[in-house]
Amino acid sequence: MLPYFRSMEAFFDLSLPKSWADLSDPQLLFFFRQLATDKPMAEIQTLCLCQRANVLVRCRLYGSVYLVQHGKQQATLTLHQFVCAITAIDFLKSFSPYPIRIRTFGKARAIAADFQGVPFSTFISTDYYYQGFLHTKNEALLNHLATLLYPKIKSRHLTPPLLLNAFYWFSSLKQYLARLFPHFLQPMSSSSEDLLGYAPPIGEVLRTAMNAQIRALTGGDITKEEAVLLMDTWRALTEFDAKAKEVEDIKRQTK
Repeated sequence: MLPYFRSMEAFFDLSLPKSWADLSDPQLLFFFRQLATDKPMAEIQTLCLCQRANVLVRCRLYGSVYLVQHGKQQATLTLHQFVCAITAIDFLKSFSPYPIRIRTFGKARAIAADFQGVPFSTFISTDYYYQGFLHTKNEALLNHLATLLYPKIKSRHLTPPLLLNAFYWFSSLKQYLARLFPHFLQPMSSSSEDLLGYAPPIGEVLRTAMNAQIRALTGGDITKEEAVLLMDTWRALTEFDAKAKEVEDIKRQTK
């Protein structure tokens, strides 16, 4: 029993999730629905806590004391108790260290969360839209991203909660893969300007980077391009990481 509810042990029986991985599809969807409304994170955490505990806040009685209901039982909670309680789910304030996502949305099933077994062509396409959104904040790019992550998703389901879920998923995936393949997957520079102050359009930058990745694995042999695009994402990243490490080693040896 959580200490801040010890005076109401007969009323509450909470078993809170300890990490993103403990959240079910309905809990993830509830979180992203709240996030889509631009509520303060503390309020979102409180709502998630109440949803998990099946607690309904009926009204504020006076000051910072609230009347809450659990089933047919009622009790009072102070704002301080709520503040103490939500610290148990502080992990919601940051991206998951491992890729997480809503597994199914409608009848659409998500691809593998960590992209194992997913074609490399899917990874570079999703990364293209993800990086494009980071630089332009164009929501249409999130639509394309979500469509790739949920291949059979219907357009009517491309709602803000799903798009936020897609963004969180790919953000956590990129962080996860960057730890596994640190020589290749590095943050893109915040500035792409050359010495003359010219910054090419982000689409051009991303296409150039994408083509460079493919060329690195084909060795410039266009007949191998299809095989590379069909390659498993992790296999491709393993090769890229090894090549990047070789380049780093050569640079250190020639200094």
